[in-house]
Order: sequence, then C-alpha cells, then structure tokens
Amino acid sequence: MSKEIINIDEACQLLQIKHRTMYQLLKNGDIPAVKIGGQWRFSRKVLLDLFFEQAKEFESNKKTE
Repeated sequence: MSKEIINIDEACQLLQIKHRTMYQLLKNGDIPAVKIGGQWRFSRKVLLDLFFEQAKEFESNKKTE
C-alpha cells in the first residue's frame, strides 16, 4: 500500500520531474500542496488525478487539431 501523503522528493519521483521544476510549479500555483514546518506535503491521489486530467485534455486537444 502506497502512502497517501508524500514529500517533495517522492512527488518529484512520482511525476518524474526535477526539484527545480516542482518548485516553479509550486510558485505558480500549478501544483496543490501544503507547507508544514517548512516542508512541502502532497497528496499522491491529487497529483495523479491532476496528471491524468491534463493528459486527457492534451489528447482531446490533439484530436481536434
């Protein structure tokens, strides 16, 4: 069973992105997260839902071009 709440290292690994990219997404408000005690926490489910939602939109837009 995977953890529901993950840290920034795990979130970067899950999305296969660099920390620099994650911090930019956080700064822009593109990734939902909570900062607790100076450390970012993410919901694994929310990140995956966001990823698949955007992937679906990308595929949909590709088909209409």
